[in-house]
Amino acid sequence: MNWEAEVIRKKDDLIKDTQSFLQIESVLDEEGGKEGKPFGEKVDDALQYMLKKGEDEGFTVKNVDGYAGHIEYGEGDDIVGVLCHVDVVPAGDGWTTPPFSADIRENKIFARGAIDDKGPTMAAFYALKILKDSGLQLSKKIRMIIGTDEESDWRCVDHYFKHEPMPQIGFAPDADFPIIHAEKGIIDAVVSFTYQQTANHPRYTLKQFTSGMRLNMVPDEAAATVTAAQEHDAESLKTAFEAYLADHQLSGEVKNTADGLHFTLKGVSVHAMEPAHGTNAGIHMANFLCGHELDEQGLAFTSQINALFDQDTRGQKLGIACKDE
Repeated sequence: MNWEAEVIRKKDDLIKDTQSFLQIESVLDEEGGKEGKPFGEKVDDALQYMLKKGEDEGFTVKNVDGYAGHIEYGEGDDIVGVLCHVDVVPAGDGWTTPPFSADIRENKIFARGAIDDKGPTMAAFYALKILKDSGLQLSKKIRMIIGTDEESDWRCVDHYFKHEPMPQIGFAPDADFPIIHAEKGIIDAVVSFTYQQTANHPRYTLKQFTSGMRLNMVPDEAAATVTAAQEHDAESLKTAFEAYLADHQLSGEVKNTADGLHFTLKGVSVHAMEPAHGTNAGIHMANFLCGHELDEQGLAFTSQINALFDQDTRGQKLGIACKDE
């Protein structure tokens, strides 16, 4: 068989199926999770979409309690695992076209999940389909293992491998083409600290600070609410914020609300694999606020963010930076 010619022959179907797959908004929904659909309806829709494709093509298919599933072809005792996932991180802002429209521009498909990991998942499925259609007899099982919680806590594969055997060898068609041969580890951590409370009289009190949607995404927005001791203090802080935005070429705004001054700051979200490629809105918000006369709790919080994370994406300041050969 001419493999390249077979891929070209199936190109239109591959693109169409990839677009349909990408149009499922399969973002983790913890509150909507239930038995058989632990990560929400949309994530389950994406899993079911792939398993139905497998059934329609005559593959061996299994759904493991909605946590994960597999599509399999071949014979033998050994398993070659092809590790894929259907969940995607939240879309965020700044899209030219809707993030789940799977719009085609400049000969590319634009959508959340196009690279991580729905596009590669569909490519792997079509590769398996071409093998099956060729009638090639395999001495091992090729098993596409389809996870549903890769972008969060990997509960999908934890559950799956309690019920299914571990492959003898495998790879993950995820992200950059043609291959990533190694990847950093990841630490999901909660950082806590204490501070000394004294009876001070701050100009400003930090009432609320929020930023980020997922641990593996650089936050593209931060919001903070601050109260001021005097009206002229409030005006001074607003002016300082506008100057900070201009100095750092950022966008944001500040509004007077019933709860105080409400600040929002826009950054640029990227995958936490290479956070330096983005603009961390949370760190910038903390950087701005800790330069002013905040209450002790607010100052401790923002100054710790600034001290431990500003200009450092490798854990140097935390004392956890490491590498191996």
